Amino acid sequence: MNLNVGEIIKQCRKKMKWSQEELAFNANISQSTVSRLEKNKITCDVNTLMSIAQKTNAQDVLMAMMFNIDMGLVSQMLQLVPTFIGGFFNWML
Repeated sequence: MNLNVGEIIKQCRKKMKWSQEELAFNANISQSTVSRLEKNKITCDVNTLMSIAQKTNAQDVLMAMMFNIDMGLVSQMLQLVPTFIGGFFNWML
């Protein structure tokens, strides 16, 4: 599987309608690092990728691109998680 991490980062940023500078500020990295990450000129460690996904509230983008599935499907799945967890706890009680 060929995962385009740069595109994931770019889509996370675009979901928030942030510039590279805004993402850099919020992720505590430089704007040039964001640019190089998005162009896949440097590698991104998992912690940085997860931090960017959390800062941009774009975990759905990360999941969709990692598993090559439709964004709408991921959003629906994520909305069902609280219902599933709540139902599980009710069943346990």
